Amino acid sequence: MSGTKYENQQMSNSTYEVHHKKDKDFKTVEMHSHDFSEIYFFLQGSASYIVEDCKYSLRPGDVLLIPPNKLHQLDIKDSAMTYERFVVWLNQRYLKRISTSKTDLNTCFLQAHEHNAFLIRNSAVSDKIRHILDGFSVSQTGDFGADIENEERIKTLLVLLGQYFLQNRDDFTILGKANPCVTKAIDYISEHISQDLSLDAIASALFVDKYYFAHIFKEYTNTSPHRYILKKRLVLSKQFIEEGFPITEVFAKCGFSDYTHFFRAFKNEFGITPKQFYASISLQP
Repeated sequence: MSGTKYENQQMSNSTYEVHHKKDKDFKTVEMHSHDFSEIYFFLQGSASYIVEDCKYSLRPGDVLLIPPNKLHQLDIKDSAMTYERFVVWLNQRYLKRISTSKTDLNTCFLQAHEHNAFLIRNSAVSDKIRHILDGFSVSQTGDFGADIENEERIKTLLVLLGQYFLQNRDDFTILGKANPCVTKAIDYISEHISQDLSLDAIASALFVDKYYFAHIFKEYTNTSPHRYILKKRLVLSKQFIEEGFPITEVFAKCGFSDYTHFFRAFKNEFGITPKQFYASISLQP
């Protein structure tokens, strides 16, 4: 297991990565997204986790499913406490490759996205997941057969999560704390991403006072409406580029006023230019 890329939120492997991390004085992670799926297993600490409009106060053993391109954020409540977690990252192409015609191993993430329910809080399931994840710590990468054993662990983990979501999907929504105004705002932002999304425009569409809206949005998402909209537009821009839209059209489709603004925001967020990102996905098998 490698933790070198964890802080940068980037995969260095084209299949999967399993990280077991323990920190003190860990700082809150800024709201972000990535193009791979994530399984997050909380072990200890004092923290909340935000996924779009859902806010979860974490307990040891909690499991979060983060689908690709979902904005999410860890909010540390007490940095003096040891913060420990497992994180599993899964490349989308890899998930497709190890699935079968009868078993889609992406099911847990699809269900989480469809029902806007990302948390599993069940001690029996947590115990099984912890046993699987501990197996990665015991298995040494260079040992004979370790690659096969670890891939079987990944498959077992995904089957377990998929089965649990399919059997219990009606029970998840009560676990997340969401505000109706924030939920409506996020839906409105998604539906009008290419249009004017000023504070005045959103508040007017929701029939609320703009100062109240800005306050309640920040309280539930831990980020300002402006920052959230910028990140949402940048995530969408990557999806459009991946789908083959010309970069010269993407910025307008995502609501940027001009290409220069889009270029600077994209490079600042992702560390590469839009053209460099296009070139990187063109090289992928």
